[in-house]
Amino acid sequence: MKKKTIASKIGVIAVAMALSMTMLTGCGKGDDRSSDEVSTEESADTAGMVHLNSADEVSAFFDEVYGGVAEDLLPMDVSTTELALEDTDMLSYHTGLTDLDGIAGVYLSESMISSVAYSAVYIRTTDDADAESIRKQLMDNIDPAKWICVTAEQEYAVILGNDIFFVMGPQDTASEVLAKAIAAAESRNMKVSETLEKANPI
Repeated sequence: MKKKTIASKIGVIAVAMALSMTMLTGCGKGDDRSSDEVSTEESADTAGMVHLNSADEVSAFFDEVYGGVAEDLLPMDVSTTELALEDTDMLSYHTGLTDLDGIAGVYLSESMISSVAYSAVYIRTTDDADAESIRKQLMDNIDPAKWICVTAEQEYAVILGNDIFFVMGPQDTASEVLAKAIAAAESRNMKVSETLEKANPI
């Protein structure tokens, strides 16, 4: 009688162990990923944002930038508008751009008062755009005296992810806006390039 009871207990234990092993094996299959798959997912998470994706995102970006700049440094009545890519004359006047290859959107932020030498430009690019080439074209061709009676003292241009941010105006204003733009880009996990700059005689 005692032998039968022990045998029954051993059988129960064996069944329980077999079920446990099956469950553990099943759980293991769910996480059975290669190191390549894991590293690919990690690199995707850490790659960062490459573009702002819409006019609304650009508007929010400028709001964040200007929200961090001292009020006495900003021109009055600054507004941001999207320029029509079809209007090549307007694009050329405000940015100096003539080759629009790789450009998805151009956004201009200026004072409504025409005699204020301040302008900021955000350029959204396509995935295959040569951002460095677009930035060079902008820096080489934009007119810092487009207002006729005044000239922007300082120009800065930086690549954020694969988009371009440009600002020109008085030294203190332009440098502060640039700093806040870089901070806004970094808060979006956008890679920031070195800054190109140019001083203009006024």
